[in-house]
Amino acid sequence: MSNYRAGLVGVVGRPNVGKSTLVNALVGFPVAITSRKAQTTRHRILGVLTRPDAQVLFVDTPGLQNEHTAALNKQLRRAAYSVVAEVPVLLWVADVLKVTDEDLHIVNQLPKEACVIAVLNKADRIQRDNHRQAAFKLGEQLAQLYPFKSIIPISAQSGFQLETLLNELIALLPEGPALMDAEQVTDRPLRFMAAELIREKLFRLLGDELPYEATVVIDQYEESPGRTLIHATIVVGRASHKPMVLGEAGQRLKRIGTEARRDIAKLTGTPVELRLWVKVVANWADQDKLVQSFGYGEL
Repeated sequence: MSNYRAGLVGVVGRPNVGKSTLVNALVGFPVAITSRKAQTTRHRILGVLTRPDAQVLFVDTPGLQNEHTAALNKQLRRAAYSVVAEVPVLLWVADVLKVTDEDLHIVNQLPKEACVIAVLNKADRIQRDNHRQAAFKLGEQLAQLYPFKSIIPISAQSGFQLETLLNELIALLPEGPALMDAEQVTDRPLRFMAAELIREKLFRLLGDELPYEATVVIDQYEESPGRTLIHATIVVGRASHKPMVLGEAGQRLKRIGTEARRDIAKLTGTPVELRLWVKVVANWADQDKLVQSFGYGEL
């Protein structure tokens, strides 16, 4: 296809700047789960946008941070920094009204030879003159800090300037044919997506009440005509966390299951029978072998 462009685009930044929301908005499909809890994303998630002129393979990454040193956090950092090192086109995402020292530390780690666009998210919150002045000054400071190809304020939530961002990054991709089937929106199997959707409901319904060291393991996944059967275990790190997940008389776990079942059914296109259990695995997030056994060593 003449002048067609295709390639990988890594999406990096600290936790809670809206990377997954941005990827979902650009792809037009919820390939990555979202919540207000930091580091909801724990894997490299591929989201595929196919257009008549280009195919963009967005690689969403865990939020980069250096504060926590548990085994799980180390794996998440490895996953994110591997994208920084390997993918030649990057979107560095930051909050337009709250660029921190942690954000700037990440910028200093970006390869000088990479093609990087600075994406200043949550621009819909710029409503006062002092906000506009601060955003303009921030753009000038960032331009001095790193040779960004572009610095673009956007809103992943409202869609503000997403088309501008897409046009800028597609121009950085090499010419060549599509790398994946046009019908694909991610490379992750439904089994993986089901576990992620259960974890999303867990985080959204418990908020800050539950420490983020909770994960979901799919014990059984069976597809048959007209039905998908899923057995899954929610794994927590302490005995005190289990009643938080269960709720009074098991009502919170029931709600997690109800909301996850609804979203999984949208993916599978079939009714879903979902059964959930809660299991305590003491301090699993601090133990390398357990972290890897739950799939976090897979990049």
